[in-house]
Amino acid sequence: MRTSAGEYELDDDPARVDTAAAVAFLTTQAYWGRWRGADDIKRQFSEAWRVVGGYDRAGAMVGFARAFSDGASAYLADVYVLPEHRGAGLGKALVRTMVEEGPGAGFRWMLHTADAHGLYRQYGFAAPSHHYLERPRPDGTPRTDPLETGTLDGRYVRLEPLGYRHLAGLAAASAGGGDLYRWSPTPQGEDGARRYIETAVSLRDRRAAVPYAVVRLGDETVIGSTRFHQLDYWPWQSSDASAGPPAPDVCEIGWTWLSPTAIRTAANTEMKRLMLTHAFETWQVKSVCLHTDVRNARSRAAMERIGCTFEGVLRAHRLAPDQIPRDSARYSITATEWPGVKQHLALLSRR
Repeated sequence: MRTSAGEYELDDDPARVDTAAAVAFLTTQAYWGRWRGADDIKRQFSEAWRVVGGYDRAGAMVGFARAFSDGASAYLADVYVLPEHRGAGLGKALVRTMVEEGPGAGFRWMLHTADAHGLYRQYGFAAPSHHYLERPRPDGTPRTDPLETGTLDGRYVRLEPLGYRHLAGLAAASAGGGDLYRWSPTPQGEDGARRYIETAVSLRDRRAAVPYAVVRLGDETVIGSTRFHQLDYWPWQSSDASAGPPAPDVCEIGWTWLSPTAIRTAANTEMKRLMLTHAFETWQVKSVCLHTDVRNARSRAAMERIGCTFEGVLRAHRLAPDQIPRDSARYSITATEWPGVKQHLALLSRR
């Protein structure tokens, strides 16, 4: 099938594809697939369910897209336009031809991309729901997602990425808290802990939170949980989508609770020190904020003790455990304040 798009011709004839030209681009300029060699690309092209090339007036291939399919769903891959031909609508034409015209018009389409989201949204692509799961290619490359922090190790506690292995420990840690958890949502029993972990893991999968289990080093016991959340990313003009997922620019520390046996110990101060150090020195955030129910005097005192600045009260800010709209006391630390707070935390840890 041949169609035109301005000065360009689109053709889904596999015999016309300039594989050498595609290899030259994909192995040098395509951030999503430089790991492939020429043989990989040639094999993928030969096994493709459909290919569409974009050709200039001289017949040179200056754009390309391929897809593979099981006859009901299809995956779009290797969509590109040479830099000197961008801005003329060829990219849109390639996507339109592939997903809306021809044999795949009624299919369920999927793709992965770190850029050009605006282009793909025009053709119905959207972020998947929390039902989507993915296992990255196990190629042995180092972690590139800043949210995969690994374990944060201290002298008194260790913060481990929260998982189902912590279920029994969380359930035991929250038992017998009574009025201690009046203002803080905590998982009660194994069913509650399972739901708590499921929600936290789902948020982590969506890159909306980084939850941890708090483990006391002295006896390797789970004593609570905490997390980074409300992660915000600023639209820096110099951001490079090809560099991979960015680190957040600001974040919140919250959903923090400890077992009755860990209250008034070094655990909370060290947890905050570990997280603040990671946020400011690894992610290089501009500020970290913390919120608590205005009625929670113990939590407010703990935030003030570690050096947070009280900013004010947010009215009807969040739903409280007692099912009323709570007013939240907001505290924060900025990047310029962090050196002083870090020194203050070091002094507290020596007491």
